[in-house]
Amino acid sequence: MKTVIKKIGINGEGIGYLNRTPVFVPGALLDEEIDVKIVTKEKRYAIGSVNYIIKKSKDRIQPKCFVHHACKGCPLMIAKYPAQLQYKRSLLKQSLIKYAQVDPRKVEKVIGSEEIFGYRNQCKLPVSLNKEGQLCSGFYLPNSNIFTEMKKCIVHDRGVERIRHEVIEVLKRFGIQPYNHHTKSGIRSLVVRGFDGKYQCTLVTGHDELSCSLIEDILHIRGMYSLWQSIHTVKNTAEVFGKQMVHLGGEKQLPFHFDGLDLEVSPRSFFQLNTAQAKVLYQTIASLVKGHKKRIVEAYSGIGAISLYLRDKADEIIGIETIKDAVVNANQNAKRNHCEHVRFLCDDAASKLTYLSKNKEIDVLVVDPPRSGLDDAMLECLLRSKIKEIIYVSCNPATLGKNLAVLQEKYRVQRVIPIDMFPNTQHVETVVLLSHKKADSYIHIDVEFGEGEGKIPVDSIAKRAEAYKPKEKVTYKMIKEYIEAKYGFKVHTAYIAEVKRNLGLPMYDAPNAVEELKQPRKHPTPEKVEAIKDALRYFAVI
Repeated sequence: MKTVIKKIGINGEGIGYLNRTPVFVPGALLDEEIDVKIVTKEKRYAIGSVNYIIKKSKDRIQPKCFVHHACKGCPLMIAKYPAQLQYKRSLLKQSLIKYAQVDPRKVEKVIGSEEIFGYRNQCKLPVSLNKEGQLCSGFYLPNSNIFTEMKKCIVHDRGVERIRHEVIEVLKRFGIQPYNHHTKSGIRSLVVRGFDGKYQCTLVTGHDELSCSLIEDILHIRGMYSLWQSIHTVKNTAEVFGKQMVHLGGEKQLPFHFDGLDLEVSPRSFFQLNTAQAKVLYQTIASLVKGHKKRIVEAYSGIGAISLYLRDKADEIIGIETIKDAVVNANQNAKRNHCEHVRFLCDDAASKLTYLSKNKEIDVLVVDPPRSGLDDAMLECLLRSKIKEIIYVSCNPATLGKNLAVLQEKYRVQRVIPIDMFPNTQHVETVVLLSHKKADSYIHIDVEFGEGEGKIPVDSIAKRAEAYKPKEKVTYKMIKEYIEAKYGFKVHTAYIAEVKRNLGLPMYDAPNAVEELKQPRKHPTPEKVEAIKDALRYFAVI
C-alpha cells in the first residue's frame, strides 16, 4: 500500500494516512512517498514498516551508525541536521498548540549543536552475553528482552566509549557473569560518566563482593578517577541504580570545570548529557533574567549548576532538590565557588516552594522537572503564588504543553526557546519564559471606618456586601421544579424559552439548535405562561 508522509511523530517516526487512518512508520521522512506494510492495526491507528521508498526526501542521508536500524535510539540520524531542527520545532509547535493553544509564532528557531556526534558525556548500558557467549554491554531491542551488543556508539564521547570497553575487558578477565535474577548476583548495568579526561564508573550488580584485584585493575585504567558499585536486585524496574551505593575506590566525586564554575558530581546526581549545549542552555536561562533580582529560587536543582550559573543575578538564590546526594553536592559546589548567598535545601519542591512563596518575595523561579513535568501539587502552588516570573526548562513537549495549559490561568507565555541537546534523536529541550499576569490599571481608594461624617460604620459592611452578592444562576431545571411543585403540572423547556423571549430577557443559542423545525412549534397555554412568569418573579429574573 502506498502513502505519503504528512508529518513527523513524537518518536521521530513518519505519519501517513490510509483511508483517513493514521499510520506510524519508523524510518520514513516528511514528504516521502513509500510503500508501507501494516505491522499492527488498531481501531484508530496502525503501525507500519517501509517496504521500499518510492520518492525519497531531499533531506534523507545514510546513517553513520551500523546498528541504527536496531537500536532506535537516534531515529532522526537518517536526516540532514538542518531538517532535524525543523522537525523538532514542528513537534514542539504541535504539542503547544494541541495542549495549551500557545501562539506558534512564539516558538523560536531551534538552537542547534555544533557537534552532532560524540556529545554524550555519560552512558548507561545493560550488560549481558553476545552471540559468542562473551560479556559485553549493549541494548535491548525496543519492547523486547532481546539483547544486542553495541560495539560502538557514535553519539557517546570517545573517552566514555574507551572506558566502557576497557572496564568490560577487566570484568571478562575476572570471570564476572551477567546478572541472574534467581541468584541475585552478577553485573546488571555499566554506567560511565566523563569530563575533562576524568571518568567515574559505576558497576550495577547484585549482592556481589568484588575482589580487591578487580577493583585495582579498573582503577588502573587511564583516566579512571572514581569507582562505585550499586546494589540493585529489584525486578522489572526502569531504575538503573539500586538504593545501596558502595564507594570502591578513587575519589568519591567527579570534578569538572564548567564555564567559570568548579563543580563535582556523585554517581546519582544529574547533569546535562551534552556539556557544550548545557553551556548554551544556561546562557539562555541567564539571558532571560533581566537586571539584578532580590531572590531567585530553583526547583529540581540537582547539583546546583543552574543556580550557581545565576550567582551574579540575585542577592539570594535558593535551590530545592529531593535527592540527598545531589543536595550535598550542590552545597559543596556553592562553597567551592565562594557563593555564600546560594544555598540548597533537601525537600519536596511543591511543599517547600509553598512555604517560601508565603514568607518571601520571589522574583524568578527556575524549574527543570523530570520528563513527567510538574505534578498537580506544584501547579497548584504556582497558581496560588505571586512569583513574578517563571523560567520553565522542559525536555518533554507534551508535558510542557499540558503544564502551560494550567499555568496560563495566571501566567503569560512570553518566549519559547528550543535548544537541541540531543542531535539525531527526536528529543528537544525547551526554555519558556512566563510572566505573572497583572491588572491593566489600578485605582487607589482610601476608606476610613468608624462613626461620624465621611466614615463607614463597620456593622454596615456585611449588609452592603450582601446587597452586592452575585445572584445564584437560575436554571431551566429550577424553574420547572418550582412550577411542578406549586401548580402540579410540568412545562417544557421550549415553553420557558418562548416566555423569556417574549419578555425580552437575555437568551443564548442552544448548541444543537436547528433553524427549521420538522413539526410546527407548539405554544404554551395561557395557564402555563402565567405559571412560568410567576416562577421568573420568584427567582427575581423579572
